[in-house]
Amino acid sequence: MKSTPLSYWLCALLLNWSAVRGSAEEWGAYYLVPASAQGMRLEAVEGGTNSGTLVSINHPGEGAHQRWRIAQKADGFCFVHPGHDSSLVLAVEEGQSKVGARIILEKEAGKDSQLWKIIRLENGAYSITPKHAPAMGLDHLGGKQNPGARIDLWTYSAGDMHLQWFIRPLAGSPLRDPTPVEGASYVAPSLQAEEILAGEIKNFRFSDSKVFPGTEREVTVFIPKQYDGSKPACVYVKTDGYNPREKTLLETMIASKEMPVTVGVFVRPGEVPAPMKGTLGRRNRDFEYDGVSDNHVRFLIDELLPFIAKTYGLNLSTDGNDRCMAGGSSGGIAAFTAAWNRPDAFSRVYAASGSWVAFRGGHEFPTMVRKFEAKPIRGFLTTATRDMENCAGDWFLADQEMDKALKSSGYDYQFRVIDGRHVAGYGEHWMEAMAFLWKAWPERVKAGPSAPRAREILVQGEGWELVAEGFKSTRGPASNAEGEIFFADTSGNKIYRIDLSGKVVEFVADAAQAHGVTIGTDGALDAVSEKSGKLMRYSEDGNGTVMLEGLSGHSILAVPNGGFYVSSNGEGRSDLGTVWYVKDGQKRQVDSGLKFATGMAYRPDQWLLSVAAGHSKWVYSYQMREDGSLSNKEAFFHLHVSDWDDDAGTESVCYSVEGRQFMATRSGVQISADDGPTQIILPMPDGSRVTGVCLGGKDGDTLFAFCGQKIWKRKVQHHGMGVFTPWRKVDGTKL
Repeated sequence: MKSTPLSYWLCALLLNWSAVRGSAEEWGAYYLVPASAQGMRLEAVEGGTNSGTLVSINHPGEGAHQRWRIAQKADGFCFVHPGHDSSLVLAVEEGQSKVGARIILEKEAGKDSQLWKIIRLENGAYSITPKHAPAMGLDHLGGKQNPGARIDLWTYSAGDMHLQWFIRPLAGSPLRDPTPVEGASYVAPSLQAEEILAGEIKNFRFSDSKVFPGTEREVTVFIPKQYDGSKPACVYVKTDGYNPREKTLLETMIASKEMPVTVGVFVRPGEVPAPMKGTLGRRNRDFEYDGVSDNHVRFLIDELLPFIAKTYGLNLSTDGNDRCMAGGSSGGIAAFTAAWNRPDAFSRVYAASGSWVAFRGGHEFPTMVRKFEAKPIRGFLTTATRDMENCAGDWFLADQEMDKALKSSGYDYQFRVIDGRHVAGYGEHWMEAMAFLWKAWPERVKAGPSAPRAREILVQGEGWELVAEGFKSTRGPASNAEGEIFFADTSGNKIYRIDLSGKVVEFVADAAQAHGVTIGTDGALDAVSEKSGKLMRYSEDGNGTVMLEGLSGHSILAVPNGGFYVSSNGEGRSDLGTVWYVKDGQKRQVDSGLKFATGMAYRPDQWLLSVAAGHSKWVYSYQMREDGSLSNKEAFFHLHVSDWDDDAGTESVCYSVEGRQFMATRSGVQISADDGPTQIILPMPDGSRVTGVCLGGKDGDTLFAFCGQKIWKRKVQHHGMGVFTPWRKVDGTKL
């Protein structure tokens, strides 16, 4: 976080304390408020007047021991005096410089441990660091919200809210509020009035939505004077409708060329009108804005924007790099959700006091940002120190969680904490936001490096590459020792091979309705079928023989002892999923009761088996016994389920030799920690469901994702395994 010295006017007016001690009241007084506990104030505990009096936080009161005066010395350092006793100063106990040293009051003696450097931060808060330990800061330990929370010395970190303080003047103070909302570094363009060209405004009501049937809404369109239709115009979409000030702001930023020529679209949320008078219609704002599905972005890009382009004859860009979306509160999360679900449609987002709270799943966004591979989105986010708080959550805290999540995953974004109430500073920061969001346009917005756990799996610069398409239903892949990949096309009744050059060739023309394949200990290809009930073995030339009949199999997995596990599902009920053990032509049921048993994999240390329950959010874990029996069953691996889905839809599971589990789900490829939670999610470029996942290729480091009709691949830092892989130790996964 950038910082600048405490404003000159503050230091100039706060004269040396020795000169004003007798008439200090005329210079005003301040509350010191911890940024991590906005409802509290710094105080001298119980109004103590002795050296050694502790300093803590408490609920706001009327006592002078919660008021503080600041006296600057010539060298830029300040004494901080409690209002109830001007002879005392804020100090570090015994002049210590270690982490955890207590903050107390002492009689003023000019010691370095009594002097503080006050630095204004970009978000309007201040850091307060002692002269004798400049790498340390005044710390509100742990951000605890209770009275009496410890105040101590801590290693200074620019992004740590526990080390930030708001300095607020008491009512009647002649000093201005030293926490202005203006941007710390942005300078608005200086233009002559004649340079700012007035654009045109169009208004209409839109009532022809299939995404939100029956809704009506007001829409305002701004067409800049510079628009001539010779090339696609950029698009700015604003939630919650039109405010004339944004017309002026758009005209100014386009004139200064800090924004390209941009058509503005201001959209009110929809409402289904009541069929009779005197009652409420169905207000759709929460449904449209706070829902985290792709409904709202589909409404915009499939219905509203094409309607506007056609109605007014506008040439509008359909490239997400040319489109920005903005809003406050629920409109803020709606803007980010649009880009999150369709970064190809919107890549630039301004969200003020975004509602990342529990209305319709928005509270999951910080977690999703950390888990999903980073997307090409540039954001400008704000929150307010006295933001909203209700049944859905605390906006101030939720916005900070979003800030930290975006930082963790390496997004290109800015975050502002503004002293004020809900959506404070939206207009004041608008120009700064647009300048940041559109910087270097038409250069494309790029995705960040993703969160730390993802960086351990992914190869930077390597994305998904289409291998082949045109299949009917790709399922149940497996790799052989050379790295070739085999898979079933169930609806096409074929088995294919992906050779080491990446070419897809037909391996079996009539595959007996194969649904899943595996490579056995002898190197042969084995397959099961849900329809025929046959377990087949295929030679290198593709000729098949029946190994077993009467076992309707969804997936099959060879294990090192020469046996197989087969998952199967009962007719008409989703809770009849079973697991079978097959060896020497004999089958034996070893588990049941799964909600649609699907993919299976065993860990490289060869003692734990995973079985996915596709109609749930779980992959089960079992201990494998030498005789094929299973024990110590747990619903162990916890998968991400999108807000609009009922289950994760897991179809396929595989392990890497490094000990990480990869799972094919509706949300993409999910990668778990060894102790159960999903840590990484890799969505597909087209957003499609993944029905099969496998590691293979020439060096074993290519991740293949099967998505019904298409197959994708990408290089990763992990490697494929199978019965051909020797036992390997597994280490614990980092958190």
